[in-house]
Amino acid sequence: MDLHKTIKEKLAYFIEQNKIPHILFHGPAGSGKRTLVYKFVSDIYENDKQLIKNYTMFADCAHGKGIKFIREELKFFAKTNVNIQGSGHFKTIVLTNADKLTTDAQSALRRCIELFSHNTRFFIIVENKYNLLKPILSRLCEIYIDTPNIEGGLYGNNNNITNKGGESGGLPQNKGETTQQKGGCGGLPQNKGGGCGGLHQELTKLSTITVTNAIIVKLVNKLYEKGYSGLDLMHFLEQNIKAEDEADNTLQTYKLLMLFHKIKSEFRNEQLFMTFILTFMFVPNATTNI
Repeated sequence: MDLHKTIKEKLAYFIEQNKIPHILFHGPAGSGKRTLVYKFVSDIYENDKQLIKNYTMFADCAHGKGIKFIREELKFFAKTNVNIQGSGHFKTIVLTNADKLTTDAQSALRRCIELFSHNTRFFIIVENKYNLLKPILSRLCEIYIDTPNIEGGLYGNNNNITNKGGESGGLPQNKGETTQQKGGCGGLPQNKGGGCGGLHQELTKLSTITVTNAIIVKLVNKLYEKGYSGLDLMHFLEQNIKAEDEADNTLQTYKLLMLFHKIKSEFRNEQLFMTFILTFMFVPNATTNI
């Protein structure tokens, strides 16, 4: 069974013409994006495992990758020389979940794409392309990968078939694809790795201690390196409103959200914006004049 035949032919054409662009692979979870990309990379280097090992970097941006990773590891890999001939006469960087990068990290990624196009190709894998900055999208060739439709059913990445009505027909659902039950994480957003810890856990700790500016700065650096942004903190507040019992607390939270939405465009540094938000959320007397 040959899935995604048209896409495979297009990728093979890129290799045949020796004109491989930076590519964005986007589509729903379980559609086979990674499988296609890994096969594509293998074909580029003619299945030479040593070349793939030396000239390819694979990174999951959902696993704590921030601007430090982009500026140091990725940039260092991209600027090294290539000593091979043939169709794969360049290095390849494969980034999954790149939409989880902060705004600053995405800006740094855009700059790397510009600087190292002469010797490096970037293959980016995401579910929702609209979470990427437009300047990044404008530099990528987009390929949409939908879940294959086989005999009226949707073929997932674990070889399970789900009918169009959404029922599994007695077959097990794909791993990592189950729907989270309401309140599964206490109504709060999950962390970047998909668990119920992370951001929720870190912010819950703050509510149990006396918070100082030094603690705020330390936490911001920690969250930023894990890939969180000011928008994640605002989402935490929005989800928390549902759990508020007192009208005064709910009103105060709405005032904070209105303030953050109004002022976020004034910040050019993600860490400063996160510091601003956490200060108003946890430092005593910070919200007195709101």
